Amino acid sequence: MNQNDIEDLAHRVASAALEFAPSHRPTPRQVADAASVLRDMIRAAELHGVKFAHFDGIGDFPRMAIQLVQHRDESR
Repeated sequence: MNQNDIEDLAHRVASAALEFAPSHRPTPRQVADAASVLRDMIRAAELHGVKFAHFDGIGDFPRMAIQLVQHRDESR
């Protein structure tokens, strides 16, 4: 994963955040956390030859990362 990949990932998470209804929109901290979670997931998967394009092929992982972080915060 290079700097361009990381910037693309951050852009995707930020774009996904705008798709949420205003009442469910993530906070800036949640967006940053979601980008970090997704980055780390992809880095871990790269050990097995999985790239971000593979993630794209099966789901909306930027949105899922936001939902994961929101769920984490709700359960605190």
